[in-house]
Amino acid sequence: MNKKIWILILIINSALGFSQTENKNLNSQLGEMKKFFLAGDYENFVNYTYPKVIEMMGGKSNMVKATEQGMSKMKNDGFSFTDLNFKNPSEFLKKGNESQCSLTQVIVMKTPRGKIESEYTLIGISGDNGQNWTFIDTSGKDKETMLKYFPNLHDDIIIKPKKQKLID
Repeated sequence: MNKKIWILILIINSALGFSQTENKNLNSQLGEMKKFFLAGDYENFVNYTYPKVIEMMGGKSNMVKATEQGMSKMKNDGFSFTDLNFKNPSEFLKKGNESQCSLTQVIVMKTPRGKIESEYTLIGISGDNGQNWTFIDTSGKDKETMLKYFPNLHDDIIIKPKKQKLID
């Protein structure tokens, strides 16, 4: 898969859910990110994306443009998000100056072939002890792949295999 398309999938999916954790800032920021994404406010949405992902996309303006184009193409191809949720937040891990956790992301998407439910991991990272969070969506990639792109991830971070099923 083209690297930029994979990163775009990471970006889009990062916005799609919400989960209750012990960290009120994390919960609040997941909610804000989701709100910006669903409103199509990608300028503010990308502020919740892990900085290295933005760098990999060639900067914030390139990321915003790629997100807008990707969402438009998805809509034109008959795809839309119908339900979004997070569950199973992990314990918080510390690596260097970062706090890290993972959540299971549950996305229901309407497709031309019916509704599909997907589950995979979203990683939250804070460099200021949980005050501000940014996110990396694994898009179902395994831990080994994610560590190649993000070697700063904690060795014990939980990245579950992707699950997907047709539900309609």
